[in-house]
This record gives sequence, structure tokens and C-alpha cells, in this order.
Amino acid sequence: MKQNGWWSPAGLVLFLTWLFFGMYYMCRFNYSPMIPLLKVDLNISNAQAGWLMALFFITYTIFQLPAGYLADRFGPRKIITVGALISIIGNLIFSQGSTVAVLALGQCVNGFGQAMGWTSALKLIVSWFPRSRRATAIGLFATCVTGGSSVGIRLAGYLGHHFGWQSAFMVPPVLMGAVLLVFWIFVRDHPAEKGLAGFEDELELEKRIDNDPRPRLIIVLSNRMLWTIALVYFCFVYVQFGCLVWIPAFLQESYAMTVDRASTIAALVLLPGVFASPIVGFLSDHYFGGRRKPLLLLGMALLTGSTFWLSLGVNITLAASLLAVVGLMIIMPDILLAAFPSDILSRKLAATGMGFLTTFTSIAGVITTPVSGKIVDVFQSYGAVFLSFAIAALAGTIFTLFIREKRVHPNT
Repeated sequence: MKQNGWWSPAGLVLFLTWLFFGMYYMCRFNYSPMIPLLKVDLNISNAQAGWLMALFFITYTIFQLPAGYLADRFGPRKIITVGALISIIGNLIFSQGSTVAVLALGQCVNGFGQAMGWTSALKLIVSWFPRSRRATAIGLFATCVTGGSSVGIRLAGYLGHHFGWQSAFMVPPVLMGAVLLVFWIFVRDHPAEKGLAGFEDELELEKRIDNDPRPRLIIVLSNRMLWTIALVYFCFVYVQFGCLVWIPAFLQESYAMTVDRASTIAALVLLPGVFASPIVGFLSDHYFGGRRKPLLLLGMALLTGSTFWLSLGVNITLAASLLAVVGLMIIMPDILLAAFPSDILSRKLAATGMGFLTTFTSIAGVITTPVSGKIVDVFQSYGAVFLSFAIAALAGTIFTLFIREKRVHPNT
């Protein structure tokens, strides 16, 4: 049995990290389907609802780079576990909120904890799989983003509709706590802790990093290609998180749906991303020789077109079809972008590099939620919101053209 095969110790790490980080998303996007209920119960505007999500992203942004550094320094297993505990506390605080101030506190605490998840999870994946299978492994892992978001939105919609919005912030943290215990028992930071051999596919790159006299953080911050990728990631996540937060409210208000039905449809349109993630990772590894740019360019272009079409105002059948395309395209580029830090900086600085990129994605999240809410309030239409998403996606497509990369390994 291969140590990094799908049915192996590495496969177990992949599965448990997948399950654990999926819980992160269940405790993050339980907010979006509750927006209509919060607006009625607490008499808040769309802009205020957007700012509540923005507060989440403010603390999420502030701790991205430190979280990546800590994962490289102390090990991703510890950091992702601490982050989950903090996220659980944030959700429980939010569930007890009767004022906007308490809800804001809960969002800030949750954002702080959630910042420790993505960089640590990716560090675990790249530590357990060789470079030739990196994007494939990340693609399989990233299905938890779609799965966790989809299940989280659907579960929150069901709980909120039948038991009140508070329940949507109490049940997911309990589930997360149960998975946390299993993860902590069985997962380790790298193969050596299980008595397995490490990888020798990045020795030259790792040697250059070890011989570089500059501090590790400076090595990351001075990489020009990483800055270009950060701009693409910013544009992409502006659209991604904007869609994940506002699609349930868009369906509920534009097509006169109940919260329960809107959350169901929103969850369903995200499901195609489960198939897109591993497929695009496999294609990048095996048919593009480790190159990420060609598929990234295609994904950003399709995201531009689908969001622009939604901005024109369409019937529910066409809207559902377009949202299915959006569901694919708000996942597919993510896998490719997430592979770049370890490609460029090796496993040694994978979490720090990802922390740098996710600082930009978090800023995008801070901006997109309140700005999109304000656009709805001003124009009384979600068409203008989707137009703003199309413009951001187009900018990301243009930035993608400036990424320079070469084939890093032969087709296999």
C-alpha cells in the first residue's frame, strides 16, 4: 500500500482534514440564509447585515498571515484545532445575541478562529502528498468547501425556518466539536510522525530557501509572482464570498421564496463544485504538467460571463442554470490558486505563503458583503450586485494573463 495513496495514512489525513474543514464552513455560512430572519427580528437593513459579515472578515483578515506563520512554526494540527475551538465560541455567542452589538462580537470571534483553518488545512495536505499529485489532492480536499457551504446553508435554513435563527448557530458548533475530537486523535502534521518517509521532490527549492539569509516572511513578501496571484485571488474571492452570502437572500427576495426553499436551491446550485474541484486538480497535475494558469483563465472567464448574464434579470429556470455555473466557477479557480504558494515556496513556507494570499481574500470578503448590501439598498435590485461581480471577475481574468509559470513535471 502506498503511503500517499487514497487508501493509505495520507488518504486518512485527507479525509479527516476534509471533514474537519467542512465543519468550518458549516459554522461560517450558517449566517447567509439567516439574513432575512435577522432583518425582521432585529430590524436591520441589508447594509447592516452586510457589515455583520464584514466584521467577521475583518478579524479573519487580520489573523491570516500570523495564522499561516504559526502553522509553519508550530504545526498545522495544533493551529487548526485551536481555530475550531474559537469558532465554536463565536457561533455560540452569536446564537445568544439580542442586539447588533452582541451579534457583532460573535462574528468577530468567529472570524478570528476561522482564520486558522484554511492555511493549516492546506499545509497538512501538501505535507502528505507529493508535488506531482498536489493539485489533485487539494482538489479532492476542496470539495469540503462546497459540501460544507451547501450543507451549512441548507441546515441553517431548515433550523432557522422551523426552530428560529438562534438554532442555526447552536447545532453546527456541536457537530464541529465532535469532528474535532476524531481529527485530533488520528491526524499528525507530516508522514515522519507516523514513521513514514518524507518526499524528496522539492529538495532544490527547499535548499534555496534554507540558504536564503532573509527572514522567511521577507522571502514570501518579496515574491513578485505571489503578488500577481494575490490580485487574482482578491477579485475571485470578491465574487465567491459575495455569491455565497447573498444568493439565498437574492432567491428569497427576487423570486418570492420562503427562507427554507431559497436555502435549498442555494445549496443545490453549489453542489456541482464538488465535481469541479477534483477534476480540475487532476487535469492540472496530469494533463498540464503542473501548470495552473490555463484552467484558471478559463474559470475566471466563465465566472465573468455567468454573473453578467444574471445581472440582466432572468426567469427562475434560467437563473438556477446560471447559478449552477456560478457554483462551479466559485470553486474551480480556488483549487488552482491554492496550489500556487507551495508550488512557488515549497512545503516549508506553504502556510505562510497561503496566509499572505488569504490576507487579500479576506480583504475582499470585508469589502464585498457590505458593498453588495448597500448596492441592493440603493438600487433595490440584485441585478446591480451581479454586475459588480462580473466586473470583479473580469479584472481577475485580466490579472491572470500576467501570471508566468512553466511545466514543473512531466505529464503522468
